[in-house]
Amino acid sequence: LILLQSGTMEDPEAEKLDQVVAVPSQAPGDAETLPPIREGLAEVLPVNAKRKDGKNDVFYNPAQVFNRDLSVLVLSVFGQLREEETQEKDRRRIERALAKAAAEKKLPHAEAPAEAPAEALETPVEPIETAAEIQEQGEEATPKDEQVPRTALPQILEQMTGLKVLEALAATGIRTIRYAKELPVGPGGVKRIVANDLDENAVAHMKRNFAHNDLSGERVEAINSCANAHMYSRRAKGHGGLGQLAYDVIDLDPYGSVSPFVDAAVQAVSDGGLLCITSTDMPVLGGNHPETCFARYGGSALKAGYVHEMALRLVLHSFASAAARCGREVIPLLCASIDFYVRLFVRVYDSPQRAKRHASKTAIVHQCVQCDSFFTQKFGEIEEGKEKFRVAKVTCPGSECPECGGRLKVGGPFHSGPLYDTDFVQRCLQVCTPENMSTLPGVTSWKKITGLLTAMKEENDDALFYKLPNLCKSLKVNQVPLRQFRGTLTSLGYRVSHFHREPQAIKTNAPNHVVFDLLRLWAEEHPPTKCPLPALLGKEISLPRPLEWRTEGHQGEKVAKFLPNPEPNWGPKPRARSGAERPAEEPQPKRQTLALEAPDQTLALEA
Repeated sequence: LILLQSGTMEDPEAEKLDQVVAVPSQAPGDAETLPPIREGLAEVLPVNAKRKDGKNDVFYNPAQVFNRDLSVLVLSVFGQLREEETQEKDRRRIERALAKAAAEKKLPHAEAPAEAPAEALETPVEPIETAAEIQEQGEEATPKDEQVPRTALPQILEQMTGLKVLEALAATGIRTIRYAKELPVGPGGVKRIVANDLDENAVAHMKRNFAHNDLSGERVEAINSCANAHMYSRRAKGHGGLGQLAYDVIDLDPYGSVSPFVDAAVQAVSDGGLLCITSTDMPVLGGNHPETCFARYGGSALKAGYVHEMALRLVLHSFASAAARCGREVIPLLCASIDFYVRLFVRVYDSPQRAKRHASKTAIVHQCVQCDSFFTQKFGEIEEGKEKFRVAKVTCPGSECPECGGRLKVGGPFHSGPLYDTDFVQRCLQVCTPENMSTLPGVTSWKKITGLLTAMKEENDDALFYKLPNLCKSLKVNQVPLRQFRGTLTSLGYRVSHFHREPQAIKTNAPNHVVFDLLRLWAEEHPPTKCPLPALLGKEISLPRPLEWRTEGHQGEKVAKFLPNPEPNWGPKPRARSGAERPAEEPQPKRQTLALEAPDQTLALEA
């Protein structure tokens, strides 16, 4: 067994997992003789014993344990949030129903109460009688009238409580098993989970795993289908849409790019539902293939210091664009760049009006090829306090960098709005306290989750960032102390923070020339021996003199936020190979050449 065991906060090199995750080695032999894989409260049968042809039957990657731990936490918080919203909607509907019934003199009292009493949800006498009267009298009710008695029936509402979850690309089904065993049933929990995979071997393996974990068919279901076809057949909106009976949560964790599933997912999730998105094609999102990135996500990636943040924003842009075409709005709850992939949790709302905000949350970036200057340009503007939209004004300098005169290249478009919801991140952090961790006993990566969420809470909403080591390296000046650089920007009245994956980031709303003015000031005090960009250093400093360097004080909680990978070569594993194992090929006989001599030529025939 390979035991991934947690370390201490004082020794970050030993930080791996807080508890033991056992992964059986892939030794040749019968798969049934190997011990099961244990992760959280789930236990799945071995994905394979190494086949003679060297291929894997079903994909399983222990590097994604943190992904699944974080997903369990987010779903538990989202389930509670969804239940609170549902109760608030039900209270308002009952208030409207009682007010309408009182106005029509169908209730004995003349006036409806200002607030619906709690007993109205538990004692459905009056709504049931009202529904019976309407049914007996044969009155024609509008769709809103039909919904009034239904929303007042606790027995119907109770049947609809809990999240309906789809894991569209389930493989072993370990994520589904963890959701089913680690999240509660009923209000605030999970009602039913559908695990889908296109590979028949994977579906058969899932069913064995469900039986091994004693999960009933009412709790989980394994289906063999195309993920897109299944999601399109269960659309939430449009003709034949399921409305609130659609999936509340859709989890997408493909091997590689998530782009083929974008359109189907944003249409299949219910109003206010949650999309859990993973994409592991970081070479494409990292700028190695900008043409492929544009084809997949509708935006080009650049090789720059902010590459991981831009990867997040490109994926988010593709989902927001697909949702806007359907009159829906995407709101990020928690979007993070982790290890070798990006993980996004976003809510999708039905709102054609708010979908118009998409342009104001979309931008491109102009990046200098010589220095690290960059300039963002939004596509739209919204007048403050009004729902008035207009085309954005040009804010970028032109074709040349105003700092060094270098050429500018263009990246994007990408999502330029916030990457997370502050209240939701705070809710998740509340679960990470020692007294609340016991509510999720299967989660093992508490230290890393707490560090990530704390770093996100302290991060500002400005799009993209500078990397201080890169800034100093481009000018060949000594490294500016990070806290001193940030503290000086703060003293000048600008926001500044790190990026949740990059501790050396300068994420600020300060104009580009202010950042480089501080570098020029530092270069004056610490002259470089040979600067490759003398024009940049020779530019006049626009900041008022004298300028005093200020050191940033200790901010936020003392939590380890940027932890190393648990072990070397921490990354994706080979793709699974579906289908039965092929018999070993027989050696081919050597080709024999038969020469036929003729009077004028020789013919060579190969047998």
